[in-house]
Amino acid sequence: LGPDIEREWGKRHTVARDYVTQGRVLIGSKRVGPDLKTIGERQGDANWQHLHLYNPKITSEGLSIMPRYAFLYETRALEGPASINGLQFEADSAFAPAAGYEVVPPQRAEALVEYLLSLKLNYSLPEAPISE
Repeated sequence: LGPDIEREWGKRHTVARDYVTQGRVLIGSKRVGPDLKTIGERQGDANWQHLHLYNPKITSEGLSIMPRYAFLYETRALEGPASINGLQFEADSAFAPAAGYEVVPPQRAEALVEYLLSLKLNYSLPEAPISE
């Protein structure tokens, strides 16, 4: 099977029919990362998605050339208990905010992650069956 499946970027190949409802499709000739049509299926954890957007090096050390989208997030001083929406960093993470601070996704970051989690290509097509 193709490199996408070997890399566990999806359970089946992406085919032309997957793009039939899109107005403009710029597929290109060289892929530098996984097809995001399956990201919600592959990485279904919202915290993982937030951490990856905040800084891809947190979740994909040395594997990602994706830029950071830290501007989508607010770093703020803790006032009382931590927010339930705050990003959950590993205890010894070099990317965690300083003590007494937290990183919180505002509504636009939450909406982006919800959209990413909705991207699933979990059905077979005659020309692209799901590999198990």
